[in-house]
Amino acid sequence: MKKIQWGCAAVWLLATIAVIPPVQAAVTDEVDNLTREWLQIEAQERKLVLDWQEQEPIVRQRIELLKKEKAQLQAILAKSTDSQDDVEARRNALLAEQNALESQQEDVANALASLVSRVNSLYDSLPPPLQANWDKEDGALTGEDSENPSKILQVALAKLSRLSQFDTKLTVNEEVLTTPEGKDIVVKQLYLGSQLAWFANNDGSVAGTGYPINGKWEWHFDADADGGAINQALAVFERRQQPAFIALPLPFETQNQVSGGGH
Repeated sequence: MKKIQWGCAAVWLLATIAVIPPVQAAVTDEVDNLTREWLQIEAQERKLVLDWQEQEPIVRQRIELLKKEKAQLQAILAKSTDSQDDVEARRNALLAEQNALESQQEDVANALASLVSRVNSLYDSLPPPLQANWDKEDGALTGEDSENPSKILQVALAKLSRLSQFDTKLTVNEEVLTTPEGKDIVVKQLYLGSQLAWFANNDGSVAGTGYPINGKWEWHFDADADGGAINQALAVFERRQQPAFIALPLPFETQNQVSGGGH
């Protein structure tokens, strides 16, 4: 019996010895594989570390540049916002100024229209020589100037200036008048301002006065008027005769016109 047991044990021992070498070889191969993988991982890790060490300054520099660019953009946006606010404020100020100017322009236009109307209303009451002067002033309002407020005002002031000059001096004029009988006759006229004038023909046989009535200048022939005295006054004014006191007729209607201030 013992021989049989020892025989079995010997067989089991031989079988075990036969199995051990293949198992050890498999473990060794697995260890080698794991070692290689570990070394590869370590190599990759070192490469990543080296790459990061190389890239870190560039990345950090890029980050700083991006931060600065962001700050600049924010500053530009802030400035743009402020600028837009300034532009809007300036725009509102300009609109307010424009509205004020338009209102003033309308007031000026209305005042100018009123002035021109009042000035032109005097035309019919003016003596013919002064009317002719005003016509010349109106001749300047042609083309675009006829709508130019500055030019219109300039013409209106020029008319008033001519009226003022005419009112402060004696004026002599020669003209053809038509008598009540329908006869044209050449007379000389002596104007005392713009409200009164005397006229006479060369020999003094025809004489009379002129003045505005109801806003219109009119000539009045007067058979009783002293044509000689009128011609004498004309001669003194034209220095063809020595100065002297001369009595000239003063129509009652004219006195009322003068005292009433005229038109």
